[in-house]
Amino acid sequence: MTSGYVLSDEVLDHKINEPAYPKKSSYKAEKSLNDLDLFTKGQPVDFYKELRDNAPIYFHDPMPTDPEPGYWVLTRHEDIKYVSMNPKIFSSQYATGNLLTLGTEENRHPKLFKSTIDHMLNLDGEMHLGLRKEHMPFFKPGYVEELQKKVSIKVGQLLDQIAPLGECNLVKEVSQQLPIYTLSEILGIPEADRQKLVSWMEFLELAQYFAVEQIKQQNEGITDSSPDPAMIDLFNSMVDEMFDYGKHILLKKRKNPENDLLSAIANAKIEGEELTQEFLDGSWLLIVFAGNDTTRNTISGGIKLLHDNQDQKELLIKNPDYLPNFINETIRCVSPVIHMRRTSLEETEINGQRIGPYEKIALWYGAANRDPEIFDDPDRFNILRENSDKHLAFGIGRHTCLGKPVALMQLKEFYLQFLARFPDFEMSGEWKVAPNNFVHAIQEMPIKFLPKS
Repeated sequence: MTSGYVLSDEVLDHKINEPAYPKKSSYKAEKSLNDLDLFTKGQPVDFYKELRDNAPIYFHDPMPTDPEPGYWVLTRHEDIKYVSMNPKIFSSQYATGNLLTLGTEENRHPKLFKSTIDHMLNLDGEMHLGLRKEHMPFFKPGYVEELQKKVSIKVGQLLDQIAPLGECNLVKEVSQQLPIYTLSEILGIPEADRQKLVSWMEFLELAQYFAVEQIKQQNEGITDSSPDPAMIDLFNSMVDEMFDYGKHILLKKRKNPENDLLSAIANAKIEGEELTQEFLDGSWLLIVFAGNDTTRNTISGGIKLLHDNQDQKELLIKNPDYLPNFINETIRCVSPVIHMRRTSLEETEINGQRIGPYEKIALWYGAANRDPEIFDDPDRFNILRENSDKHLAFGIGRHTCLGKPVALMQLKEFYLQFLARFPDFEMSGEWKVAPNNFVHAIQEMPIKFLPKS
C-alpha cells in the first residue's frame, strides 16, 4: 500500500462499461432487484428462481438517474463460485466488491460513502492478503475456543433475562445483544460503550433505504414512503457519533496497543505504511457492520425457520447431535449477506455469456444457496440435508468471511441453550425486515414461551 493510499479516490476515476457483447438471453423480468420493498418479506426466492430458470446470467437495469450502466446478475451456484475463485479476472478493487453503484456525487453520504470503499473487502491481491493477515490471530481456533467460554456465559445471562417474561422481541433482547458482546470482546471495546454499537447498527441497516428514498424524492417529490426529515437528521447524527468514536478509540489503540483486534487494525502496516485515516474509518465501519449483522440475522432467521417447520424443530430437539447440520442449513436458507459485486478486468465468459472488460457483476448468494443443481428440493428447510455445508453464505475463495468460525461458534452456543430452555417457543406476531437488498436485516422477531423463574 503506497503512502497515503486512498482507494475511494482511485475508484472514482475508473470507468464502468455497458455490455460489450449481445445478451445470451432476451428475457426481461417485471420485478427489480433494486426494489428494496421486495426484500421486506424475506428474500425473493420466487424471483431468484425466475431469473435462474430464464436468464441465469441476467443483465439488470440500473436505478433511475444512476449514471453507471446496469449489472450482470448471477443466480447459479457454479457461476458465483467460478467468479469468486478467479479474482485476477473479477476484481473487488477496481470498483468495489460490495457497492452495486457509486451513484451520483450529490447522493453520496459525506461520511459513509468513502468508508464503504476504503477497507479490506475491496482490495485484491497482496494488499488484501496483507491486511487480512493482520486480522487472522483473532479468528484462529485457539482464540475462538477461549472466546466460546465467555460467549456461553453471555448466552445464559441473556436467556435468564427473558425467561420470566414469557415473551419478547428476540432481536432486541438476544439476537442483537450476543454479536455485539462477542464483537466487543474481540475488538477491545469497553463494556460501558457497547450499547452504542446496538444503536449504530439499527441505523446503518437503514442507510440504503435513505439513499434510495433520496433518489426517489429527486424524481417524484415527497411521497408516502419518504422518511421523516427528523429521522434523517437522527441518522446523520448517529453516523457522526459512530465515526467520531471510531477515530477516538483507534487513535487510543495506536498510542497504547493491547491484545485486541482494534489495536491490530490501528497499528497495521501494509508494505511498511500505516493505514490512512480513510482506511481506519473504513475498517471501523466494516468490522462493526460485518462482525455483528450477519450473526444477528441468522439467529433470528433460524427461529423463524423452526417456527415455520415444526417437524424439523421436533427432530432437532429430540436429536441435538443434528445441531451442526441444522446451523449450516439455517445459514443456507437465511443467506444473511444477500449479494456482493465484482468487476471484470478483461474480456471473459461466464456460462456462455461473453463479457467485456470493466462490466459489473453481482453475485446473489441467496439465489445460489437455493440452486436445484446443487441442493435437492432447495426451498425445503431440511436439517438432515447431506450437503448443507455447500452454501456460499460466507463467500468462497480469498474473500471467504474471516469471521466464519466466530459466527458458527455463536450460533452453536445460542441454539444449544435456547432450545434446551425454551423448546415450546412460538412466534407471537409478524416479523419485521428492513428494506435492504444487501443484508437480510431482521428488525423484529416476537416470540412467546412458558415463563420460567
